[in-house]
Amino acid sequence: MSYCHSRVVNVVVAFDLVKCKMCGKATVVSFGMRPVCDTCRAKEQELYTLVRTVLRDHSDERLTIQDVAEILEIDEKEIMYLVDSGYFQLKMRNLQLYDA
Repeated sequence: MSYCHSRVVNVVVAFDLVKCKMCGKATVVSFGMRPVCDTCRAKEQELYTLVRTVLRDHSDERLTIQDVAEILEIDEKEIMYLVDSGYFQLKMRNLQLYDA
């Protein structure tokens, strides 16, 4: 004789309607996720990869946010966004950037 045990599990997923931190558009995110829309999340990952690559390629140098922005030809605000989001950290003495 075999028995089949089934168990019903109720899962509640909470969603929030928030403003994307990068572009400002309204987006729906699940509870605990950072408030970034899918389009900007992809851009964020691409930007992170570019900055990380520059830092690794220039690991023998002490790059500042300004240095990285110049190398990538982007606005310093984009790099600061990654710092504020926890992707990178600053050594505050002269604002050197390093991978978190």
